[in-house]
Amino acid sequence: MIVDNVMYPFKRKLGPLYWLYRAMRAIGVGLCFALFWGGAVLVSWFWLPWLLLWPGTFEEKRRRVHRTMRRGFHLFHWTMKSMRLYRRTSPSPTARPNGMPANQPCVLIANHPSLCDVTSIASLFPNVVAVARASLANNPLLRFLVRRMGFVPVGIHMLQECEERLKSGFDVVIFPEGTRSPFGGGLQPFHRGAFEIAARAKVPLVLLKLTCVPPALSKRMPIWKHPDHCAVLTVEPVDIIYPADSKLGSKALCREIEQRYYEMLGYSERAREMREAK
Repeated sequence: MIVDNVMYPFKRKLGPLYWLYRAMRAIGVGLCFALFWGGAVLVSWFWLPWLLLWPGTFEEKRRRVHRTMRRGFHLFHWTMKSMRLYRRTSPSPTARPNGMPANQPCVLIANHPSLCDVTSIASLFPNVVAVARASLANNPLLRFLVRRMGFVPVGIHMLQECEERLKSGFDVVIFPEGTRSPFGGGLQPFHRGAFEIAARAKVPLVLLKLTCVPPALSKRMPIWKHPDHCAVLTVEPVDIIYPADSKLGSKALCREIEQRYYEMLGYSERAREMREAK
């Protein structure tokens, strides 16, 4: 009942008209995603060849494609915000806490509360690429675009390609959970890949705290359950970790940061259990 009051406060106010309102919001969300993926396919097949034919080095062409897609992410989020469906924001203009130099590449790690976390981070902060799931990176309609904009496919060469992106000056955002966080609280178990990449590339880890209020586009939350109010995703850089200074291996560091996220997000009971299990 508490969840219903937070997510669906108009249910009592609108009476019989409420379900029409809910249907319009669901259609709006579906339309935004249809336009997003349709636009991505059009760019991939009709605009990308022109971007690649334009003179320049391989790296210049990659950044050209990346800038184009970042503009697309901005348009997608502007549309969602204009329809009062979803808005992303950050208290920091850069993904750099504590005065860290903006020109130093890093591995960004974050919890994963919503379906729009990647596009939110990549549009809020410059020079960000992500690790792309196999179903997207190998999609025949989109795989060329995904790879040419610098995103890294999950696979046997992922660590090597992430290191290459970092050396090229990109930040690499990785969600250690591997998938979206469970609806209603908690986290999926963290994987050590992001921590291993940072250690190998000798770059810092930046911890991003993502909160979505009210919850929206979460795992097992279909679009027809989108909240009545505009969902606001806040992306907050909270700390920087230097793996070389931590004196922990990637596996131990992964467990320590996982516990820290439980505490940071208010899941104190689970954090206590993890401490007792050590």
